Amino acid sequence: MSGDSRPAHVAFFALPGHGHVNPALGVAAELTRRGHRVTFATTDRFATAAAATGAVPLRYESTMDGLPAKDSAADRPDRFGSDDLARVLRDLLRETVAVLGPLDRAFAQDRPDLVVYDDPSGWAARLIAARRGIPVLPYRTTFAAGAGWSLATHRTDVDPSHPEIMRVFHAVTTLLDRLKVPLGPKELMTGSESGPALVCIPREFQFRGETFGEDFHFVGPCWSERRFDGEWSRPGDGSGERPLVLVSLGTIHNDDVGFFQACVDAFAGLPWDVVMAVGDRVDPGVLSGVPAHVQVRAHVPQLRVLREADLFVTHAGMGSVMESLFFGVPMVAIPQMSEQRANADRLVGLGLGVMLHRREVTAASLREAARAVLADSSYGDRVRDMRGHVRRAGGAPAAADVIESLLTASAQAHG
Repeated sequence: MSGDSRPAHVAFFALPGHGHVNPALGVAAELTRRGHRVTFATTDRFATAAAATGAVPLRYESTMDGLPAKDSAADRPDRFGSDDLARVLRDLLRETVAVLGPLDRAFAQDRPDLVVYDDPSGWAARLIAARRGIPVLPYRTTFAAGAGWSLATHRTDVDPSHPEIMRVFHAVTTLLDRLKVPLGPKELMTGSESGPALVCIPREFQFRGETFGEDFHFVGPCWSERRFDGEWSRPGDGSGERPLVLVSLGTIHNDDVGFFQACVDAFAGLPWDVVMAVGDRVDPGVLSGVPAHVQVRAHVPQLRVLREADLFVTHAGMGSVMESLFFGVPMVAIPQMSEQRANADRLVGLGLGVMLHRREVTAASLREAARAVLADSSYGDRVRDMRGHVRRAGGAPAAADVIESLLTASAQAHG
């Protein structure tokens, strides 16, 4: 522990998805290392990862855990629309109603000193904390939202008066009235736009980062080593003399066999080592013409591979983008949904890689994009500069410092 901070009980809550859980794991590990007691509310799928940090998993049944994407790549718009938001809000409301009871009982029996929740989707934790008067700290796994810039106002085409959105709005209003919490429905549904807040990117990557005050703590990626991800050995002769390319579409929109076949065809004749993580829904056996230097696996330890990689072909989920930048790896971004499109636009704008539209991916376009990034040293130069910003942001230790300062302030206020 730092300063005069005393041991405390900190509870984490995140939606059960890798992009939501992974950024919090490193912070939980750092807090337990400092002597704090950590509870991590999660599902069976992530309980082992939570326990590996030294936290005590608080298991709950989720309505969203492990659900694959329900739409095809062709159906996904590049900008978030009213129908998209209505669907997300319905899912979050259903999840919140399912989780409220178990979370409330757990907090009643073992009251945390602070609740750190996934914003803007951690409705249940925020509601129970408000109901019981427990201090909270939101963390953002993607861009921060504030008066000067937010995804909602700058990157969406949403009509707030859309009938389905209004239906969820009224249902949330009813829920808030029943719980008697001092929160408005819009504030809960859109997330916090004021600090203090943790943001898991460096300020330099944030759109209009200069407009956010000092109570927005841009701590960068807070990942832990994730030793449970398994082992990996480099394909080819293992010498490291050939460029190494990692390919992954993440864990949700990763069932596009045509994309992975295009990658095989693009890289088969090149003197590179290639590692492809295709997920659980693509059978590697259906891919044809896979040469020895292209390794195809359901999952790979991404951090381990990125330590050696020269290029990352990625869906541009923010977690993957930050991990790539941490290790100084330029990217070919192929976003699969609107939020990832915003991430890809930002990395392209900063000169950290190039982007291909998912509907325009061919073996030829992939090969050309990958060659362009690897051949142009300016991409590597800019990525190394951003790597410095990412690492100076402080990661999990910086996030833990913020948490300890809030714990100290809360103790003094009630002391």
